[in-house]
Amino acid sequence: MEEEGKMVREWRRLKKIDDLTYIGECDSEHPAARVFGGHVLAQAMSAAYYTAPEGFYVHAVHCYFIRGGEESIPITYNVKIIRDGRNFAIRYVEAVQHGKVIHLAEFSLQKLASVKDTFSLTPEFPAHVPGPDGLISNISGRHQKVAEGFDARELRGQVTERMAPSLEIRPADLNMFLHGTGGVNQKQYLWIRYKIPVDKSDYMLRHATIVYLSDLELVTTGALCFNDKMFKLQTSMDHSAWIHQYEFDINDWILYEQECVANSNHRSLIHGRLWSRDGKLIMSTSQEALIYKVQPSKI
Repeated sequence: MEEEGKMVREWRRLKKIDDLTYIGECDSEHPAARVFGGHVLAQAMSAAYYTAPEGFYVHAVHCYFIRGGEESIPITYNVKIIRDGRNFAIRYVEAVQHGKVIHLAEFSLQKLASVKDTFSLTPEFPAHVPGPDGLISNISGRHQKVAEGFDARELRGQVTERMAPSLEIRPADLNMFLHGTGGVNQKQYLWIRYKIPVDKSDYMLRHATIVYLSDLELVTTGALCFNDKMFKLQTSMDHSAWIHQYEFDINDWILYEQECVANSNHRSLIHGRLWSRDGKLIMSTSQEALIYKVQPSKI
């Protein structure tokens, strides 16, 4: 909810209108462009949590990015209670600007007390990836490349300095991140850290924050299959996430493993895994990204 005495623009700030309606603002200090999709998804998740029964945790998310939102305009979140069962609940959230839906999200919540079996199965942690210490951030790397004479328009990666200032990203392979691979490799690894401290007891904010950063750079990974330097359009179409661990340290670095597994009809399919530093699989993601290449001019 809104924090008293704190005027900084921050995605965590939601104002309650009634039991099923909330309003949020963007976290960019100088809002002047399209809102970050992960920001809208995280606020929608927070709104869903505010209406959920006590002790129910979000375990699955499915959403569609319908229209580009404006950073300077507050977003209204309308929550629909689809079902409140014994062990599971469903919430449906519409994000609205100017009377039009810009984002749709569905959240499935599980009653934590209903979990009795401790069995778990996860893939192997990619231990070969270098740790975040000593790596260069995406922002610093971009500035260095521009200083070296590279055209900023030809450098890949989202401009997180503006749209997600509360996050820090350190690519394991900076050259791959900024220049691509010539279509040779479709997988990359990113270390991501949320810079604003989150109270360890606040599970709702912890889960909303991991969803917030789960939308980062999947579109960039979806373009790894191309040898092109510039693109006409790169945007997320939909996003799904599954939370495997309800307890994790969101204040620590998280490794985001991303791979483009398919592309057809201008659409890339990207799968992702978010790992804790100690090798636990926190979340799995899947996203379809719309990517249009710049067509060569006809003579």
